[in-house]
Amino acid sequence: MDIYPVPATVTQARVQLVADQTTKAPPRKINQDVLDVLATENQAEREAVLDVKA
Repeated sequence: MDIYPVPATVTQARVQLVADQTTKAPPRKINQDVLDVLATENQAEREAVLDVKA
C-alpha cells in the first residue's frame, strides 16, 4: 500500500466533523460530515493512484 501525505481538503473535512460532533450538531449534519470525509478521502486516493500511474 502506498503512503502519501493527507491533502488539506481531507484534513478540513475531518476538522469540520469533529467540530460538529463537539457542538452536538443534529445527526443529519454529522452524517453529512461523515459522507464528506469519505468522499474527500476517496477523491484524494484516486488522485494519488493517477499520479503514480502517470
